[in-house]
Amino acid sequence: MVLGVTGGVGCGKSTVLNLLASHYRAKLLMADDIGHEVMEPGMPAWREIREQFGEEVFTDKGDICRDRLATLIYQDDSKRLLLNRIVHPYVFKEIERRLEEWKEEPLIVLETAILFETGCDVLCDEIWWIDTDKETRIRRLRDSRGYTREKAESIMGKQLREEEWAERCHRRIDNNKDEKNLSVQIKELLGI
Repeated sequence: MVLGVTGGVGCGKSTVLNLLASHYRAKLLMADDIGHEVMEPGMPAWREIREQFGEEVFTDKGDICRDRLATLIYQDDSKRLLLNRIVHPYVFKEIERRLEEWKEEPLIVLETAILFETGCDVLCDEIWWIDTDKETRIRRLRDSRGYTREKAESIMGKQLREEEWAERCHRRIDNNKDEKNLSVQIKELLGI
């Protein structure tokens, strides 16, 4: 089974993934990590980013400076869309490759906040949405990543609305309580 796990920034997808991996031996595919891999120096996405964005988003060593790139794409939607057009197809192909490699695994979890936007939903047998209220998400992002309220709200504003996730996902996990509550929901959803 390929299980898609999605939800907005700060909703607690990582906690759900950790529980699935530790308690249910799920193999994890994290799209952000794969995105970083396809943007490594010398990779095709790295070359395209260099061509399209120029030297301003690179370090002296030739690595992509993720902070500079993030600042640029969150200030300019056209640049964010351009980066997505470059990176997403490479990520999708790598996910497909790993799914083929792991086809004998009983549970594979594909995690990404932009599951539908990238078309990765077609790779999933079932999709879970991790739902957490806005203030909890902002607090988590402030505490874990040092985000200001404005930065957190800016990122949230570019993601799907709750109604869209509710409509597109098969199941909803309420992540407004503690980890024990989360564990109970996961067990029930897996039918174990």
